Amino acid sequence: MIDEYIQNVMTEKQIPGMSVAVVKEGKPLLVKGYGIANLEHSVPATEKTVYEVASVGKTFTASVVMMLVEERVIELDRAIAEYLDNLPQAWHSVTVRHILSHQSGLPSYTEVDNYWTDVIRYRLSQTEIIDLVRDLPLMFQPGEYSSYDNTGYYLLGMMLQQITGKSYADLMQERLFKPLNMTATRMNNPNEIVPHRSSGYHLHKDKLINKPYYSPSVTFSAGGQLSSIEDMVKYERELCNPTSLQQSTLDLMWTHHPPSSRKIWQPERYAGYLRAGLGWFMPDYQNKRVVAHNGSIVGFASNITRFIDDRLTVILFCNLDKIIRPDAIAKEIANYYCPALAPFSIQPPLR
Repeated sequence: MIDEYIQNVMTEKQIPGMSVAVVKEGKPLLVKGYGIANLEHSVPATEKTVYEVASVGKTFTASVVMMLVEERVIELDRAIAEYLDNLPQAWHSVTVRHILSHQSGLPSYTEVDNYWTDVIRYRLSQTEIIDLVRDLPLMFQPGEYSSYDNTGYYLLGMMLQQITGKSYADLMQERLFKPLNMTATRMNNPNEIVPHRSSGYHLHKDKLINKPYYSPSVTFSAGGQLSSIEDMVKYERELCNPTSLQQSTLDLMWTHHPPSSRKIWQPERYAGYLRAGLGWFMPDYQNKRVVAHNGSIVGFASNITRFIDDRLTVILFCNLDKIIRPDAIAKEIANYYCPALAPFSIQPPLR
């Protein structure tokens, strides 16, 4: 029955390949691939298929930041300018907490002119990425509104590097991926041979085409990771029974941190999907505890949704971009395994 639903939604949305995990209380109920990971070679998608996870990777960045918060190396309410050199004076009131909860007011480098047509093709240094928005004013005073924040998460990666003296990639391996035995998870590098790597696809005039190239330098700690659902099951086990973070820290990350205005900046853009904790979003299912994160990047879409009160988690990766709400697919999958969730409509609602 669940296979039929997944295959139908893939047909409806023309998704070539999808890998799905359903985990109950840390134990996998479904870990399976559907469709095709590479159309040119007819390679099937499996639980080992490696996808670009996009902004789901922000949860990885947040986890390592919070490890250093626990170790008192980082303070949530200190300005990021105290950890990073040469930031604009206007950014000196932006704290680590503001960034983690998407309340920084920083202009997004992904929204500058020609970003999606030109900038993504260039191999830019981290300084050059920040320079794209360095001279722009803040959108609002930090902490006043919520607004999705790629620039801030890019800065978090730079901060981690400066504090530890290690590359972001090495730090992620040392503190998160290696301890959890996430052997397929790494930073994206198109030049590397990555076993089981999926191709990414784009719909152009209702026809599937190969995704255009973009440089991984533009994603970095804001969503430049690769992973498989097999690895993500290991990540979910850690979230269910933590060893690298204290439970109180995870509870803090999964607590709503509202801005002072309790409003979203430009709400028409986000359909209300900015009820944020620290590194996670918190869709409102009538007081049920749910945390989630979507990801969207050229050629790929992803989601992890943790129905905490129902002790059920759905993770999905697919190799087609422009899947606007992968969390809606995750919610439908969850209904099959926990019928008590079925009466609750997807939150925030689809537009």
